Amino acid sequence: MTGACFDSNYIYILGGNYSGAPVVARFTPTGTVSSYMSSFPGLSAPFHDIAWLDGGGFWVARDNSDSPILAYNSGGTLVGHISGSLVSEARGLAIDSSGHLWVSNPGNETIYQIDLSTGFSEEGSIPEQPRMLSADRNPVTASVVITGTGFSGASLEIFDVFGRRLESSPFTGTYLWNASGVAHGIYFVRVSDANETRVLKLVRTSSR
Repeated sequence: MTGACFDSNYIYILGGNYSGAPVVARFTPTGTVSSYMSSFPGLSAPFHDIAWLDGGGFWVARDNSDSPILAYNSGGTLVGHISGSLVSEARGLAIDSSGHLWVSNPGNETIYQIDLSTGFSEEGSIPEQPRMLSADRNPVTASVVITGTGFSGASLEIFDVFGRRLESSPFTGTYLWNASGVAHGIYFVRVSDANETRVLKLVRTSSR
């Protein structure tokens, strides 16, 4: 067990299965247990804590400097993230009655309050986000989470080295690309909004 949260009806426990993949079990206050979620695309160990996501699902703290906190809905779809430019490291998570996400960062011994309705909030200010584009792994062996900050109304495209477009999607800050079906080689992720375009180079290779 690495984390737990409560939604006023059930207790949810985050842990790893026999292969180390994340799973969440649901308990009633009397101790009755049932499986709840076992699909967290783009999330691998080590992961640390969970907090309830309004509407069902969880915020998950993990070891990743680009996006240390990911959000998944109850269907296992990746629906959001907290950028590493805002919180560089995350271990403990909690949601208060006002809907704020509280995050502990052991790296600088700081607790952050994140206003999920307006963005990041610490000491009464919201810092401007630079446009950044990153991947949670590179080279890529199967799937990869592409994370961007500072974009507004953006679109994402993925091209091979011959300029053929393989993927096209609106981009809201996080995108999961399943690259297991493409050949080994070099690919380019392009994210554009009305003001700027950023390109990220990815290398698709086999696992060792």
